[in-house]
Formats: sequence, structure tokens, C-alpha cells
Amino acid sequence: MVFNICWSIDCESIRREINDIELGKRAVNGFCDILETVGWTGTLFLMPEELIPLSDLIGKKAEKGHEIAVHLHPEESGYRSGYLGVFSYEEQLEIIGKAVLTFEKVLGVKPVTARPGYGSANDHTFRAFYNSGFNQTSASFPGRILTSVASNWAGAPLYAHYTDPDNRFLSGSLDLVEIPFSVDTGSMIWGGIHPQDLRVELTDARNHGFTIRKIMKNQIEEKIPMKALLPFTHNIFEYSDPNNFRTETMIGMNYKISEAAKELGMETKGTTIAKAAAAFRRGV
Repeated sequence: MVFNICWSIDCESIRREINDIELGKRAVNGFCDILETVGWTGTLFLMPEELIPLSDLIGKKAEKGHEIAVHLHPEESGYRSGYLGVFSYEEQLEIIGKAVLTFEKVLGVKPVTARPGYGSANDHTFRAFYNSGFNQTSASFPGRILTSVASNWAGAPLYAHYTDPDNRFLSGSLDLVEIPFSVDTGSMIWGGIHPQDLRVELTDARNHGFTIRKIMKNQIEEKIPMKALLPFTHNIFEYSDPNNFRTETMIGMNYKISEAAKELGMETKGTTIAKAAAAFRRGV
């Protein structure tokens, strides 16, 4: 049995509160280097505004097998809010469509995977991505209740599933695969509004290790057809510095993943969101 390890990085160093594209470049380089050292690939979620200054670097990463996907913070594109989940269906189609055009212009290919910033979504979102030509998304934090950023996912499916065109909390008939963030809904944090997840910057490798093992064990016991872990981070940390705490944490998390897999009798495969979704389709 194989666990798909779907590392991803949300690339948003150009956002006004960060505004450090050189840091963003170093972070992407370091992130990919860490994965390539163990023979894995990951998914780079880029805002359209971030894609343009990073285009040369991103092209090189794509050649090495990393997936280039869409990440949306609409306020950076001039919209009234940074939260996709506050917009109507028609507005979301417009926001997504403009992002797709940028990706096609810069990279020459159409993106097939997307993630809204903050996991912000409403019941129009999956249908909007599907009708914009996407095959899969990674948007949901099952258990999260963050109304302030329109990111409410309490009761949403924990694992990969086909989406419903009208209800983000249901598995459905839409040929769009959603692969949620890996979370432990039994460990709620931030005053009970957010589940423990596997973002690098949340804690250290030791504590992440407990969550990693629990999530992997649960999927085995529940006989989930496509088993996956989604650890993630952002390109605002110095992943090119081997002595940086975030770098050490990410490397330590990979060790914890391998350690848990060995203990549970599993193999690991470091792969992209798109390839994991393809594995889900084959398995289901």
C-alpha cells in the first residue's frame, strides 16, 4: 500500500504585507531542493501576480516534475476582498478566468489544479473551478470555522472526494476531485476554530510527527482508497538556509513521515496534487 505525500507551497511573497519577491524565490528553490533530495516532487500554488516575476524559476521547477497550480488572493488582482468565498458565482468565474489567462500567457499551458487563499470558499466555488476547466482542487480544511475569511468547513469530508456542484460539504457528482488539507479534527486549536494541520510553520517536527502518524493510521483503518498526506507551507521562509528552523522542521517532517510509514507497513510516494487526484480516480 502506498501513501501519496503531497507537499505544497503557497507562493505569495508579493502580497503587500510581505512584499519580498527575492525571499519568495529563495523559499521556492529551497523547498524544491528539500523534496528533490528524497526523490519527491510537490505542487507550487502561485498567485497570478507572483507567477510573472517568478516565471523563469517556475519553468525550471516544472521541468523537474513539480506541478504549477493556481492560488488566489483576489484583492491582489484589484477585487474588493482577498477571500474568494465572499464572491458570487459570476464573480468567481471572472476571478478564476483572469488567473487562467495569466498562467496560459506566462507558461503556455492551462493550469488544472487550484487552491483559494485561506481555504476561502462558498457553495459556488467548486462549480466555478470545474466550469473554468480545472480537474482538481485543494481548498478545504475539514473542521475549520473561520467566518472572518469565509473559510467554513465544519463537517466537510476528511479525504479525497468528488465534489458536489451546489454544496461544498458533500461528496457529489461533479468530476472535480477535492483533496483536503490533512487535519486532525480531534485536536482543535486557535480556541476551537481550526483543526491541527500539517503546515510547517505551525509547530516543530516532533509535534507534527504525532499528527502525521495519527492521520496515516486513521486512513489505513478506514480503508481509504487513495491514501494521502498534505503537508504545506508558504514561500515566506528561508528554505534555502539549512540552519533555518523552518528548513529543519520540513526535513524533520519528511523523516517522521518515513518513520510512520515504515511502522505502519506502508510505502511513500512524494507526488503532486494532480497525480494524487489521478490515483484517486483510478481507485474509485
